[in-house]
Amino acid sequence: MGKLFKILLLLVVIVAGAVLFLWFGVVNQKIKMEGDEVKIYIRKGDQYEQLVKQLEDKKMITDMFWFQKMADIKKLPSHIHEGRYTIKAGMTYNELINYFRSAQIDVVNVDFHSIRTKEQLAERVSAQIEASKDSILDLLNDNKYMGKYGLNSENALVLFLPNKYEMYWNTDADQFIAKMAKEFKKFWTEERKAKAKKLNLSQSEVVILASIVQAEQSKVTAEWPVIAGLYLNRLKVGMPLQSDPTVVYAHGDFGMNRVYRVHLEIDSPYNTYRRTGLPPGPIYLTSQGVIDAVLNAADHDYFYMCASGDGSYRHNFACSYSDHLKNARMYTQKLNQQGIK
Repeated sequence: MGKLFKILLLLVVIVAGAVLFLWFGVVNQKIKMEGDEVKIYIRKGDQYEQLVKQLEDKKMITDMFWFQKMADIKKLPSHIHEGRYTIKAGMTYNELINYFRSAQIDVVNVDFHSIRTKEQLAERVSAQIEASKDSILDLLNDNKYMGKYGLNSENALVLFLPNKYEMYWNTDADQFIAKMAKEFKKFWTEERKAKAKKLNLSQSEVVILASIVQAEQSKVTAEWPVIAGLYLNRLKVGMPLQSDPTVVYAHGDFGMNRVYRVHLEIDSPYNTYRRTGLPPGPIYLTSQGVIDAVLNAADHDYFYMCASGDGSYRHNFACSYSDHLKNARMYTQKLNQQGIK
């Protein structure tokens, strides 16, 4: 009897040792992947099955049976957290499961520059976070929703200051816009508000004017305060802004090289040749530097400006219409000489 017990005990030890050895091997088995890292996305509503499917599709787990056994023991199926995860080469099964359980989701830098329309913004942002293009557009076009921020569907873009913003990948459309509203509010310090009030402009109007200034001059930043002062002079006397970039925006062809008389007849609230005052919304996503240039606009008597056409990207400014016509003729001659149509 004693001998049988010893044999049984030995068998138990051997089996337990084999199981522990096998388990140790599974725990420390490394994932398989090409490159240094792989992105895994757990979207809103995804369950454990969707995660397993991604791991299978990417062929990262060579022994799915034992991986799932370990996942069950560690209760991973009930600890699924949405977000983007960056999987590093060399991770073991155990480390991978712990990583998903810990919800250490990626923070992404959402970047948007050179944006002209809501559609462009929604497309650019949706490529960087979980929110879809349509979900962002739906909110931007919703007057009631944008009314929460004192805006509407026409001027919604004033809320978005081009920059890099940290947020989680699984940010939805509402969270994204709320984040931008918070950044916008932070930008508008009491000093900036006071300057806008002195110009007799609302915050939205300052941004809209800044968008025109930026569209007029994207190269020579020193001209921003001068151009801003010129447009403010026009607004004060009720003179149409007559800004070519607003006509380009109304036309919708942002690749236009020249604006002709026929374009000036476009019936649009953005055509500042036919409408006085500011357009209903920005024509360009405006940088903070241009907004500050408007708030600190130069004090002068210029009412007219015309591109120099000499390759310097600068403008010739004039106080009188007769001087402006001379500048305009020189500019047209230079365009014709260069064959620009």
